[in-house]
Amino acid sequence: MTTDPTAYRALSQAELFQGLSAATLDAIAALSRAHDYEEGESVYRFGDDALDVYVLVNGRVRFSLGVGNRPGEGHSVFTSRMVIGWAALVTDQPRRIATAACLEPTRLLALSGKDLLDVLEANPADGFIVMKRLAAMITRNFMS
Repeated sequence: MTTDPTAYRALSQAELFQGLSAATLDAIAALSRAHDYEEGESVYRFGDDALDVYVLVNGRVRFSLGVGNRPGEGHSVFTSRMVIGWAALVTDQPRRIATAACLEPTRLLALSGKDLLDVLEANPADGFIVMKRLAAMITRNFMS
């Protein structure tokens, strides 16, 4: 198991990564970097480079979708075990399409999108599961 059991546990419970092999979860956990945010602090802003994907360990994050070249009014609130910043996993989406701001003290695990894609490519069965879930998650977020 990874040297950080908290990261491993959070990842194994995250919607996107549930049920993956221990080897794949270990590889993903090895990429993770924990970040703590204060209430009101932004994780990322509309238009920022989309480099990392995030797993919420605890806290709440408001996701405000951008429209065209400006932030929009619609928003969602994400809580523990949810994943934000998925644009980092879409190779032709170099910029953030939303702003993610913490509604309370929040801990996130950051994963380099490029490095995560490399892990998923090296483990195609688990990679396929993650990408199917990602497609469902994106569809659900935009269709609701």
